[in-house]
Amino acid sequence: MAGSVVVRAMRPEDLDAIVEVQAQCYPPDMNEPASLLGARLQACPDTAWVAVDPGTDVPGAYLVGYRTLLGKISPLGGPFAHHPQADGLYLHDLAIGRALRGRGVAQALVAHARAQALAWHLAGLTLVSVNDTVAFWRGQGFEPADVTPQGQAALDTYPGRAVSMRA
Repeated sequence: MAGSVVVRAMRPEDLDAIVEVQAQCYPPDMNEPASLLGARLQACPDTAWVAVDPGTDVPGAYLVGYRTLLGKISPLGGPFAHHPQADGLYLHDLAIGRALRGRGVAQALVAHARAQALAWHLAGLTLVSVNDTVAFWRGQGFEPADVTPQGQAALDTYPGRAVSMRA
């Protein structure tokens, strides 16, 4: 919990709010359609979380990912699937809507994901930093990671500078 915000599992009925939060956080060319977000939630419901105000239970932030092999990079718009021999938790998207910014919600969601990764005995977390967020992710304990040519091809699907990071 961060302030008066609760972290809980994402539910299908949260998708409209998730689309709204996404639109507040990303340029239009990085917004992923509700149908894709719903398919990812259905594929990996245990690695999708939201932050809500307890009084309304409406999501104002979210974090989604899936269990993967460390070093594997997902392209923008790619499907989610847990890897059967996963050693890492891939954090695909962290977005904090305007109403919850400045309340420690991002840190609470990342801490929740880190605790889940530990409970699942995973070796670490991985992500793609976009929108000049490398400094934020370094503050969360992530560092830039080396990438393979295949990984670079996945990074190239993101607009602007995309950096693979690991914690």
